Amino acid sequence: MAQKSEKFRATARSAPSPVPAADAIALIEGTILRMTASVRREMAGSPAPVAGAAAGADNSEALEVRPLGWWVLVCGEPLNERSLAARDAARDRLLDQVRASGLVLAENIWVWDETGMAQLVISTVPSLKRAERLASHLRGKGLSVRIRREKF
Repeated sequence: MAQKSEKFRATARSAPSPVPAADAIALIEGTILRMTASVRREMAGSPAPVAGAAAGADNSEALEVRPLGWWVLVCGEPLNERSLAARDAARDRLLDQVRASGLVLAENIWVWDETGMAQLVISTVPSLKRAERLASHLRGKGLSVRIRREKF
């Protein structure tokens, strides 16, 4: 037994150098966002079983491709794409505004597009009509809202 521990000590690597906390958090956040987008993209293109179809049976006629939904986005201020701290501050202010309106989200999904604004996905809904209804409700709470087709 003593030989194994000596061998382990001889081959053990030194611990990696510590990464600054802000860099580690940004790296983890980026990884999670990429993984989430990858899973959602795969799920959006895969067939979904129709309710009531028998499990395990050949239900090829009962499968349908899931269409992309509609994002209901709450918009904040323009983001400074050169400053990570400024972007985080803009997102934090938008998140505070959303929470102050009474909304609590299970997951914060941020959308970046040509507008260059902080945009938070409030919900993904299957129809434009439902998206417009939700957007109207959110505008009544004083939030700036946009509706966009879901993209990956």
